[in-house]
Amino acid sequence: MKFSRNLGVRNATEPIIRWSSTSKPALGGISFFIVFLLAVIATNFSLGENQFFFNIKFIGIVISVTLGFLLGLFDDAYNTKPLLKFLTQVLCGAILIVSGTSIQFFGHWLPDYLLTIFWVVGIMNSVNMLDNMDGITSVVSLSIFLGVLAQFIFGVSDPLLMTVIIIGGIASILGFLVYNWNPSRMYMGDTGSQFLGVLLAVLGIIFYWNHPSEATGIQSSSLRLLSVVMAFALPIIDTTTVS
Repeated sequence: MKFSRNLGVRNATEPIIRWSSTSKPALGGISFFIVFLLAVIATNFSLGENQFFFNIKFIGIVISVTLGFLLGLFDDAYNTKPLLKFLTQVLCGAILIVSGTSIQFFGHWLPDYLLTIFWVVGIMNSVNMLDNMDGITSVVSLSIFLGVLAQFIFGVSDPLLMTVIIIGGIASILGFLVYNWNPSRMYMGDTGSQFLGVLLAVLGIIFYWNHPSEATGIQSSSLRLLSVVMAFALPIIDTTTVS
């Protein structure tokens, strides 16, 4: 708490001083990242699957999530320029694509890759915009994780890898929610929202966009699109209706 109140340098001309002795610290997202890494490492070793550290897909997810965290940390400290923030979010999506995590919807690499970038950037910004009430972003994110957990029970192509990611994400949210519940003592800031945005985007790709279906053709595409909208309804509605 003390650390998060004093870290960072804001623009001297900015009228609102977020990190003063009278304000709530906005760097709760640091705890997200730390708990996530600890949970991932602990789960990885407890499962006896140390090869995850040499799994390209896993490494890509961790790098992308870390980049999102660093983007948010820098933005909370120095007010990142919108273009730099956007380009970094695009890079998060590109890293996922290169490492093997991308939306498979159109059946052609170009529109699928563009949709993946759009999805990652969109969810990162949606989660950021949603972070305006005590506990709301944590609760919404947790509900998405629980939905993913329900999907996970019915089986995925890489269950051990997803176990590590899901447990790490849920642990980070629950650890932070204690301090963010009304009346909150700490906000996640961009540090937490950008981290969560990447993580939720990854889960959305794996469990909703690319979820296998017995249906085929247009029916399969429609069902997958519907599942995406239903799972991410709150952040999507909040983003599309905000004035």
